[in-house]
Amino acid sequence: MTAITKRLEQAVQAASAMPEAQQELLATEMMERIQDLSQSPYQLSPEERAELEAALAEADRGDFATDEEVAAMWRRHGL
Repeated sequence: MTAITKRLEQAVQAASAMPEAQQELLATEMMERIQDLSQSPYQLSPEERAELEAALAEADRGDFATDEEVAAMWRRHGL
């Protein structure tokens, strides 16, 4: 088991001086964040991976929208 970092120890010490209700709120938020961090990263579907690879290939070729195409897209969306 890894030792607790000094910064985390300071946070826990600061939290221990708070009222119990605030400690419970912090504990809940911390556990949710720990769960988020422990989940594996998002896995692309085969379709998403193909789209990403196609987009990266376009960028590698320098195939970008022109200023006029971008302006037209903004106009179509009322922006």
